[in-house]
Amino acid sequence: MRKGLVLLTFFVFSYRILFADTLTLMQYNLMYYDKVYSDCNATNNNVDAKDGYLRTILNYVKPDVLTVNEVNDAIASVERIKTNTLNYGGETRYKRANFSGSFLVNMIYYNSEKLELKSQEAIPTSPRETNVYKLYLKTPGLVNGDTVFLYHFVTHLKAGSYDSDAQQRAVAANSIMNYISSKNIKGNVILSGDMNLYSASEDAFVTFTTPVGSNNFRFYDPLNAIGNWHANYSYRYYHTQSTRTVANEGCFSTGGLDDRFDFILTSNDILTGISGIKFYSYKTLGQDGNRYNGSITSPANTSIPTDVANALYGMSDHLPVILKVSYNSSSTSVKTERNPINILFNNPVYNTLTIQVFESVPIVSVNIFNILGNFIISVKPQGFDQKVDINLSGIPSGVLLVEVKLNDGRQRTLKIIKK
Repeated sequence: MRKGLVLLTFFVFSYRILFADTLTLMQYNLMYYDKVYSDCNATNNNVDAKDGYLRTILNYVKPDVLTVNEVNDAIASVERIKTNTLNYGGETRYKRANFSGSFLVNMIYYNSEKLELKSQEAIPTSPRETNVYKLYLKTPGLVNGDTVFLYHFVTHLKAGSYDSDAQQRAVAANSIMNYISSKNIKGNVILSGDMNLYSASEDAFVTFTTPVGSNNFRFYDPLNAIGNWHANYSYRYYHTQSTRTVANEGCFSTGGLDDRFDFILTSNDILTGISGIKFYSYKTLGQDGNRYNGSITSPANTSIPTDVANALYGMSDHLPVILKVSYNSSSTSVKTERNPINILFNNPVYNTLTIQVFESVPIVSVNIFNILGNFIISVKPQGFDQKVDINLSGIPSGVLLVEVKLNDGRQRTLKIIKK
C-alpha cells in the first residue's frame, strides 16, 4: 500500500511539473449578436445590453480562448466583441482572427500573452462555413523554434429536428473529417461549436468519432457522456439549451434546458497529454443539475454568482461550455510536430486491448497501471512486432494508464477505459 501511495504521489508531482500552466477555452453561441433578423431586433436583443451581459460572463470565466457562433457578418461586429467585452477597462491582451463567413459567422479570440495565431482556413460547410485556426503557445522555447501547436475548429451545424436537418449536419461533419484526413492533421485538435445534435447516434456525431485517414484520427467527448441527450434527465448536467421557460420572449428559444447542443470535442492527444496539452476539466457554465426543463435562474442558482446567472439569462438561449487544459510553459522539449509516435488502440476496452504502432520500430514493452499508479501487468512482445494484443478480461473496470515503449527509446502513455 505504501509503495502504491509513493508512486501515486510521484505521479501527481510529476504531472504538476510537466503541466504547470492552464488554458481556459470557452465556446458560446451569442444568439444573433449585433444582428437584426426575424423576431430578433434592437429592442428584445439589444447589442448594448448584450455587451454588458457578456462582460459579466467573461470577467467571471476569464477565458484564454473564446470561440463564438451567431455573430453578425460584419468586421465591425466581430471587432466590437473584442473592444467592448474582452479588451475593456484597460485590458489589451486579446486578439482575434481575420473576419470570414456570411450571414451568421464564427470567430475566435485569444489571450496573446499565451497564444498566437499561425494560420486560418475555412471549410465550405452548409449552412455556415467551418473555420480552422492553427494556434501556438508562447513558450520560452519559441525563440529556438520549439512550441506546442493547437488546431481549433469552430463550427455551427444546421438546426432542426427533421431528418433533412440531421442529414445536413452529417454532410457538414463529413466535410470536416475529410479536411482533417486530407491535411493529415493530428496532435492537439479541438472541435467546438453549436452542433445542434440530439443524440450520439446521429450520423454527424458518429462521423466525428470514427477514425479517418492514415492517422486514424477521431474526436472524443472529454466527458464520455455518450447517449440520447434530448429531453433526458440523466444528462441534465450537460444540457446547454434553452436558458428560459417563458413563452413569447421574442427571438429567445424557450422550453427550458433539455438539449446538449453545444460541444467541445478533443483529440486523444489532448485527453492523454502526449503532445504537450492535457485535458483538465469540462463544464457547462451555470449547469448544476437543477435546471432540467427549467431556466438558468429559477430555482435560485447557487453554482455561480447571481449577476452571472442573470447575464446568462439575458445574453443568449444557450449556455457556454468551458474546457480547461494544462501545459508546461517552461518546457522546450515538447515538439508536437516532430517525430511523434503514431499509435492506434481501441478505447474503451472490453476484453482485449490492441495496440498497433504505424512505424517500422518494434514495441519492446507495454506496462499497464491503474489510475492510482499501481502496477497491473507488463507485456514484452517476442520478435520485432509493431502490434500487440493484451487480454484484460480479468482486470476490473476503470481508467487505466498504458505505457508503450519502443525500441528506439521513445515512449507514450495512453489513457483507456476498461469496461
